[in-house]
Amino acid sequence: MKQSRKIYDSVFKRKAVELSQERSNISELARELGIRVTLLYKWRKEQEEFGEGSFLEKEI
Repeated sequence: MKQSRKIYDSVFKRKAVELSQERSNISELARELGIRVTLLYKWRKEQEEFGEGSFLEKEI
């Protein structure tokens, strides 16, 4: 059975990145948020690269 991909909104991503910068244990934070730690690192990198332009909502 194929699993569908979860889509996280920009508010959740920004808050997760903000919390990851405040906390020392990112793996624990990822578990608490119910996401993979690699996804959290990806979001942090995107925030670092694009700043305010990160996590723009895509129109369908």
